[in-house]
Amino acid sequence: MTTQTLPTPVKNILLFFGLLLGATSAVQAQHHMAGMSHAGMTGMAMPAAKPGSPVAAFQHGMDSVMVVMDEGMRRMDGASPADIDASFAAMMVPHHQGAVDMARLQLLYGKDPALRRLAQSIIAEQQVEIQQMQAWLKQHPAKP
Repeated sequence: MTTQTLPTPVKNILLFFGLLLGATSAVQAQHHMAGMSHAGMTGMAMPAAKPGSPVAAFQHGMDSVMVVMDEGMRRMDGASPADIDASFAAMMVPHHQGAVDMARLQLLYGKDPALRRLAQSIIAEQQVEIQQMQAWLKQHPAKP
């Protein structure tokens, strides 16, 4: 059985566990690779675009999103690094917001209909998840 034949709820569960595993790895990597960030990777794989072109605007927008997302994930909005649940939620909010902002850039500059639909889906789904995590964080304030 391939993932294409799995029912959507099963796919969502697999995606969740994949993200959870990735988040755990990211926290471990952050601990072991202090000082490195997404921001340091901007422009690495993209050749310089003609200034003023849509490609240059897209690249600049993506670089900006990565800087804001990376800073938000590092700040964790006051969550204690010792509180795994709060750390997860606090880091995922800016991570999801970054995905929403990237999806908006796709809608602004991208042309492919399938990717535009995916971007719309990302915006809708991740905004709901951001609200859920923010509500959880409000219900579980950081302990002094």
